[in-house]
Order: sequence, then C-alpha cells, then structure tokens
Amino acid sequence: MRVGYLSKRDSARLLERIRKLGWASGIAGEKIKNVLQIAGENFKIYVVGTYVLAEVGEIIFPTLHEEYNRGLLERLPALVVDMGAVPHIAKGADVMRPGVRSFQGSFVEGDLLVVRDEKNLRPIAISRALKSLEECCAMERGKIAENIHHVDDKIWRLVMDSKHLIKSV
Repeated sequence: MRVGYLSKRDSARLLERIRKLGWASGIAGEKIKNVLQIAGENFKIYVVGTYVLAEVGEIIFPTLHEEYNRGLLERLPALVVDMGAVPHIAKGADVMRPGVRSFQGSFVEGDLLVVRDEKNLRPIAISRALKSLEECCAMERGKIAENIHHVDDKIWRLVMDSKHLIKSV
C-alpha cells in the first residue's frame, strides 16, 4: 500500500476524468485542493473533497461507504435484490436476473449500478451493467451485471482501515 497526495497536474487530470462521469456532478462543482491517493495491489483509492472513490483498471466508481458517498450512490441506478442473493453478491458473485426484485433508474450496457438489498436498501455492491434496462426487464434468467466492488472486498477493507487518513484530508 502506498499513500500520498497527487500533484496539481495529476489532480487536474483525475478531476477532468471524473467530471466526464454523469453520476459525479457533485464533485465537479467543488473546488478541490488536495487529492489523497491510496494505492493497493490492482486498484487505487482517491479521497476527493469529502468523497472516497476507487479505480480498478480504467473504471472510477464511488466506494460503498455511505458515510462518504451517500449522495453519489443515490445518483447511480440501482438493482434491488432479494435477501437470498445478498450473501452471494456480498462475496463477489455477479448479479443474476432471478435475484433482482426491482430496478431503480434507467441504464444502458456498461453503466455503473448500485446493488441494494431489498430489506434495508443498503448498498452491497457496485456493478457494471451487462445489458440495458429494457433487456433486463425482458429476461427471466442469466447474468445482468458484473460485480466490480462489494462489501468486505480489498477496497472496502482498505477504506475501513484508512479512516484516520481519510478524515485528516
């Protein structure tokens, strides 16, 4: 794990990438002075203002921690899954159509989705849509979303372990 602040140039590049994301409009308007980067094995965590974002490959997404990202998570379309699917998705399984109870918001293939449990509507995973909303509604079985971040994965644990760093920014 490496921890450090991004240079002004790297911060500007990151913020430009974030501004192009539709769900990140709350970040785009803020004046950001410092961006803290926590680099893991194959991912990066960024503390941008009051938000905590993660990057895996070229995909930037909000972490599941509602204390930092509640507003961002509410802007993303959501899949509400039954309680039987929760333990599997929370361990990294992809989202299958039979476990989805309802859809919140509209999305197309490739969009980021928040997976929420039906009882408390808590976010349990961030996924990438493999089908559009219309295709998902028409399906009865099959994989509809790929899990890219879930509760208790390496990203989630690193954010939990780094709370003292995040609060100091």
